[in-house]
Amino acid sequence: MWSFLLPDARRRRDRALALAGVLRSALLVQNIARNGTQPGELLQICIQSILALECQDSLRALGDIDSLRQSLALLCPLLQRGPGDAREAELLRYSMALTTLGKRLLKNSSATQRVQEGIEQAQRQVVHFSDPTQRSIIAGLAQTYTEAIGTLRPRIIVSGESRFLSDPDDAARIRTLLLSGIRAAVLWRQAGGHLPGAILERRGLCQEAEELLATHPQHSTF
Repeated sequence: MWSFLLPDARRRRDRALALAGVLRSALLVQNIARNGTQPGELLQICIQSILALECQDSLRALGDIDSLRQSLALLCPLLQRGPGDAREAELLRYSMALTTLGKRLLKNSSATQRVQEGIEQAQRQVVHFSDPTQRSIIAGLAQTYTEAIGTLRPRIIVSGESRFLSDPDDAARIRTLLLSGIRAAVLWRQAGGHLPGAILERRGLCQEAEELLATHPQHSTF
């Protein structure tokens, strides 16, 4: 499951991208839970990252730089100075929990098997519906998260407005986005990432994030 280590997969660039992928999921979860903000195209990108079992490139497995732009920009402040407010502290809490769960998933064969089965079922549904964001696909991925990741610790407690957290569709999107965060966390582990190392190499990770943003400038069409 999600195993595609390459000879150069332990590069710092891959770790920076994967951490940005974790943070992207945390941001989208926070936006839904607090504001009811829908992730739009980013939801499709996150689902596609979950389904990319055989992808041979870390950036393609996560989407593209534009989809990671906000989280890459936030990566440096969080790594260098830590959270500046309650919102950033919450994002850091979600992200650290996702990286821990990614590690524990890799060590739990039954949970890994359940994730694999859920992904394969979603892949078949995508072939049928031609739309990764179809409601039943999101519901199935959310169920996969509940049955596989929900058995692991720590449990992620999502804070927000009850009207969004109790809405079945929003709850399914949140669980699906958390699963995409686990996917990025697994990629980070496969690239040699671990929490003490992230602290020690935070300056290098910050430099990688800045270079990725600089070499992929945002474009606007008028």
